[in-house]
Amino acid sequence: MKSIMKKTSFKAFALLMAFGLIAGSVSAQEILTPFRSTTEKAPVRRGVAEARFLPFFDDFSQSALYPDSTKWTDCNALVNDGFPLCPPNRNGITLDVLDANGRVYSYAISNAFLAEYLTSVRIRLDSVMEPEPRALTPADSVYLSFYYQPQGNGNAPEEQDSLGLQFGTTVLRQEFLFLDYQNYDIADIFAEMQVDTLFPGDTVWASVGCQPGLFTIVTDTLTPATQGSIAVPCDSVFTTVADTTWYHIWSVPGQALESFMNENDGAHFKQVLIPIRDERFFREDFYFRFYNYASIVSSSLPANRSNEDNWNIDFVYLNLGRSANDTIYPMLTFSGQRPSFFERYQAIPYRQYRINPNSAIRENLHIDIANLDGVDHQANYYYSVQQVGGSQHYTRALEPTTIHPYKTHGYLQCPDYGESPACPYVGELFALSFDYDSVSYLVKHYIYDSTCNPPLADSMIYRQGMYNYYAYDDGTPELGFGVRPAGGKFAVRFDLAEFDTIAGVQLLFNHTLKDANDKYFDIVVWKDENGRPGEEVYRLEGQRPIWQEMPYQFSYYRFTKPVLLSGAFYMGIEQRNDDLINIGFDASVDNIQYNFINTNGAWQQSSKHGSLMIRPVVGSSYYIGVDENSTSTGSGAIVLYPNPASSTLHLDGDIQEGQVCIYDLTGRRVFQGEYQTEIPVSQLNDGMYFLSITTAEGQVFTQKFIIKK
Repeated sequence: MKSIMKKTSFKAFALLMAFGLIAGSVSAQEILTPFRSTTEKAPVRRGVAEARFLPFFDDFSQSALYPDSTKWTDCNALVNDGFPLCPPNRNGITLDVLDANGRVYSYAISNAFLAEYLTSVRIRLDSVMEPEPRALTPADSVYLSFYYQPQGNGNAPEEQDSLGLQFGTTVLRQEFLFLDYQNYDIADIFAEMQVDTLFPGDTVWASVGCQPGLFTIVTDTLTPATQGSIAVPCDSVFTTVADTTWYHIWSVPGQALESFMNENDGAHFKQVLIPIRDERFFREDFYFRFYNYASIVSSSLPANRSNEDNWNIDFVYLNLGRSANDTIYPMLTFSGQRPSFFERYQAIPYRQYRINPNSAIRENLHIDIANLDGVDHQANYYYSVQQVGGSQHYTRALEPTTIHPYKTHGYLQCPDYGESPACPYVGELFALSFDYDSVSYLVKHYIYDSTCNPPLADSMIYRQGMYNYYAYDDGTPELGFGVRPAGGKFAVRFDLAEFDTIAGVQLLFNHTLKDANDKYFDIVVWKDENGRPGEEVYRLEGQRPIWQEMPYQFSYYRFTKPVLLSGAFYMGIEQRNDDLINIGFDASVDNIQYNFINTNGAWQQSSKHGSLMIRPVVGSSYYIGVDENSTSTGSGAIVLYPNPASSTLHLDGDIQEGQVCIYDLTGRRVFQGEYQTEIPVSQLNDGMYFLSITTAEGQVFTQKFIIKK
C-alpha cells in the first residue's frame, strides 16, 4: 500500500460515498527436483521509493538473502551463493518459481507463466548532480549491463521459459482510498443546529475544519432524549499510486547450462550491455526490471512440483559515459562458496574431531578468486583464523601472486605444486579443548592490490564450526531428492572415530505445490557391510516432513532411544509410497561417493552428484551451534557501522593509525584524511562507496558501505 495523504477537493465523489455508506505404476529410479528456500520471513516493502541518481550498481555481495531495499522494490528473487555456478564475484540473485518465503507460487502451472520480478527503485535519468547538476540526454552514452546464467546449480529452464528485461516510466497520481469519519454526540448536534428534533431525510453537515460539502442523512427521528452519536464524513483519504508503462527491451529463451556454455565459449556467465538511447526514458521516473517465465512439471507428478527454471543474475551496473566495450571493472573479488577446513565434511562433532584431528583437516583450501579488470594484478593474500571465545589465533600470508583477467583466464588457478591464494595450505590444526562440547572459529580471507588508486581489495568472512552433528552439505539446498517406487530407500555414509551415540537426525525438506510431498516415511540407521548399508539397527517409523517457519532451517527428529555405534554407519529414509519425499539436496558440494540408493532390493551408489541434507546428531542431548551460513560484517581489522549510514560512519577495530580514503563507484576520491573512529558522511550522496584504510604498517583494508539518508 502506498503512503496515505489527505486531499480537500473531492466533494462530488465524497458525497456519493457518504450516501453509499449509509445504505449499506513407476520404474525404479532416483530423482532430483529443484528446490530453494529462505532464511527468514520476507520483508514487507511499502511506499514509493526515493529516487536514485546514477550510477546504479549492485553485485549482491553486500546483501543477505533479500535484495537491497535501497536499490530494489521487491523481494521475491533471493540473493544466494549456492545457485550461481562460477559467478563473476560472490553471490548472485536467482529468479525461479518460489515466493520470498520459499513456497511455490499458487498460480504455477505446467505451461509458461509469468513467475517473478526483480524491479529497481526509481532512477533519475533526467539529470546528474555531480560534478555539478545538469540534464542527462542520449548523448551521455548511458548503458545498463549485467551478467546472467541459466540453471547454474539448480534446474534448467526449458525453451518455452525465458528471462527478460523491461524499462519502465512512471506517473504518480492520487487515488481515493476511503472517507475519514468523525463521531458527534447527538446533544452537541442539536446545540450546534439549534433545533429540538431531527427527522428522516434531514441533513447533518461536517463541522468546521473538515472538508467542505460533506454530510450525512438522518434515517430515524431524533429528539434531545435520544442517546448516542452520529458518524459524519470529515475528509477524503488518498494514496499515492505509481502507474508504470513497461517496454520490452531484451529476453532470451531457456536452455540448459551445458548448451549455454557451448554457445558462450565455455564461460559460465554471459555479460549483456544495453544502450539507453530512447529520449522517453530520460526522465525522473525511470525503472528497469528483470522477469522470468517459468513452468512446473505436470500435475501427474504432484510431489515433483517444486522449484523450477532457475536464472541467476549478477553485477548489475547502470551509468553514463560507457560504451559497448565497457566490460571490465577494476575489482579483485572472491567468488563461489566459502571453503571448509575439513577434508570430508562441512561440519563434524567436536568430540569426534578431537580423537583424530589430523585425518579430519584437509591440506589445502579451495578458493575461487577473480580479477574483473582488463590487466594483470599482483595481489597480496592472507587469511586469519580466530577461535570464538577462545585463545587460538593464527594468520597465513602468501607472497604476491599474479592474477590474470577473469574475462580471458577465468578464476585464479592452483599451481602444480605448492600453494597460491586459490589453494592456501591450512596453517594449523584446530585447538583441542576437553572443557567444551562445541567450538567455532571466525575465518577471514583477504585479497588486495595496494598499488592501484583506489586500492583493489575484497574480503570473505564466515564461521567454521564443530558442534554435535555431521554435515556434508553447506546449508543451501539447490535441489530436492527422492526415489521410486514405494519402499525405495536412500542413505548416506558417516564414519565415527570411536564409539558414540546417535540421538537423532536433522532433515531439511522443501515445499512443493500444495505440499504434495507431505507423505509418511521411516528414518533408518544401518551398519556397514563391505562399503554398503547392511544390518538395520534402528528405525523411527511413521514420520512426515516438517517445515520450519524460518526456511533454510533443519527440523530435528529425536530418536526414541540413543543408538550406540562405532566406525562406519548409514542414515537415511525408506519411503512408503511412490511420491517423492523431496528432501533437500545440496548440488554445489559433491559427495556422491557417500550417497546410496536401494530401489530393487540391492544397495548401489547414487548417480546424482551432490550432498543429501541429512545430519546425524551425536550425543545424548540436542543443541545446534551457530549457523554456518552466518557471516560477520567488517573487513577483518575494521568493522563499519551503521551500514547503510546517513550522517556518521563509525569505524571499530584494532587499527591505531593510518590513512582513510573513500571512493565512489566511478573511482573518484570523495574523502581523504587520517584514520579516525568517526567519519562524517552527510555530505555524500546516497549510493555505494568504498572505504580504504592504509595502516602505518602498510596493510590495506577495503570495505563497501552504503549511504542512505
